[in-house]
Amino acid sequence: MNLLNILTMLSFVALNVDIIFQTKRIYHTKSSHDISLLGLGIRYGAIMIILIKYISLDDTTLFVGQACIAITFTVYFFLAVSYFRHKR
Repeated sequence: MNLLNILTMLSFVALNVDIIFQTKRIYHTKSSHDISLLGLGIRYGAIMIILIKYISLDDTTLFVGQACIAITFTVYFFLAVSYFRHKR
């Protein structure tokens, strides 16, 4: 694994940590009313498009990193939607 791949994986880890912090915040406050669900939906679509692109490139580092982001963002998006509906 070269230096660029290591730095790429560290970048993906940092992005995942950010999503995890946001997920914990929603879970503890039991509210997502200060979050734009439309914005989350657009970001989720973009994450999936990028994941498909990385699969087509056949680059393991990019695929694994983006797959991890897709998984953590799915949990984040699910919690945001469920707590948004719960409060209405």
